Amino acid sequence: MLNSIPIEWYTFGPLILLASNGLIHLLFGVAVYFDARSQDKYPPTGSIFVKPIIWGVATLVGGVFVAAVYWLMHHSTLRKV
Repeated sequence: MLNSIPIEWYTFGPLILLASNGLIHLLFGVAVYFDARSQDKYPPTGSIFVKPIIWGVATLVGGVFVAAVYWLMHHSTLRKV
Protein backbone atom coordinates (compact mmCIF):
# COMPACT_ATOMS: atom_id res chain seq x y z
CA MET A 1 0.00 0.00 0.00
CA LEU A 2 2.67 2.51 0.95
CA ASN A 3 4.76 1.58 -2.09
CA SER A 4 1.96 2.70 -4.41
CA ILE A 5 2.04 6.31 -3.14
CA PRO A 6 4.50 8.52 -5.03
CA ILE A 7 7.29 9.99 -2.90
CA GLU A 8 6.23 13.55 -3.85
CA TRP A 9 3.03 13.18 -1.82
CA TYR A 10 5.03 12.74 1.38
CA THR A 11 6.37 16.29 1.03
CA PHE A 12 3.34 17.83 -0.68
CA GLY A 13 0.84 16.84 2.05
CA PRO A 14 2.60 18.61 4.94
CA LEU A 15 3.06 21.70 2.78
CA ILE A 16 -0.69 21.86 2.19
CA LEU A 17 -1.30 21.57 5.94
CA LEU A 18 1.27 24.26 6.69
CA ALA A 19 -0.17 26.65 4.10
CA SER A 20 -3.75 26.12 5.28
CA ASN A 21 -2.68 26.64 8.90
CA GLY A 22 -0.93 29.88 7.95
CA LEU A 23 -4.00 31.06 6.05
CA ILE A 24 -6.25 30.35 9.04
CA HIS A 25 -3.91 32.27 11.35
CA LEU A 26 -3.85 35.19 8.94
CA LEU A 27 -7.64 35.31 8.52
CA PHE A 28 -8.30 35.08 12.25
CA GLY A 29 -5.62 37.69 13.00
CA VAL A 30 -7.09 40.20 10.54
CA ALA A 31 -10.64 39.53 11.76
CA VAL A 32 -9.71 39.97 15.42
CA TYR A 33 -7.79 43.16 14.64
CA PHE A 34 -10.71 44.77 12.81
CA ASP A 35 -13.18 43.65 15.46
CA ALA A 36 -10.99 45.00 18.27
CA ARG A 37 -10.59 48.26 16.37
CA SER A 38 -14.36 48.59 16.04
CA GLN A 39 -14.73 47.84 19.78
CA ASP A 40 -12.54 50.86 20.61
CA LYS A 41 -15.06 53.20 19.00
CA TYR A 42 -17.69 52.43 21.65
CA PRO A 43 -16.39 53.18 25.13
CA PRO A 44 -16.51 51.85 27.81
CA THR A 45 -16.64 48.49 26.03
CA GLY A 46 -13.34 48.94 24.19
CA SER A 47 -10.77 46.21 23.80
CA ILE A 48 -9.62 44.70 27.07
CA PHE A 49 -6.00 44.77 28.35
CA VAL A 50 -4.19 45.74 25.14
CA LYS A 51 -4.62 47.70 21.94
CA PRO A 52 -6.22 46.13 18.84
CA ILE A 53 -2.88 45.71 17.04
CA ILE A 54 -1.59 43.56 19.91
CA TRP A 55 -4.72 41.37 19.76
CA GLY A 56 -4.21 40.98 16.02
CA VAL A 57 -0.54 40.04 16.29
CA ALA A 58 -1.25 37.67 19.18
CA THR A 59 -3.89 35.94 17.05
CA LEU A 60 -1.45 35.70 14.15
CA VAL A 61 0.94 33.85 16.44
CA GLY A 62 -1.53 31.90 18.59
CA GLY A 63 -4.23 31.23 16.03
CA VAL A 64 -7.65 29.91 16.91
CA PHE A 65 -6.88 29.58 20.63
CA VAL A 66 -6.10 33.30 21.02
CA ALA A 67 -9.15 34.16 18.91
CA ALA A 68 -11.26 32.07 21.30
CA VAL A 69 -9.81 33.92 24.30
CA TYR A 70 -10.53 37.23 22.56
CA TRP A 71 -14.11 36.16 21.87
CA LEU A 72 -14.63 35.03 25.47
CA MET A 73 -13.33 38.34 26.79
CA HIS A 74 -15.19 40.61 24.38
CA HIS A 75 -18.33 38.91 23.05
CA SER A 76 -19.45 36.07 25.30
CA THR A 77 -22.04 36.26 28.03
CA LEU A 78 -19.28 35.62 30.56
CA ARG A 79 -18.12 39.21 30.15
CA LYS A 80 -19.49 41.81 32.52
CA VAL A 81 -20.96 44.77 30.65
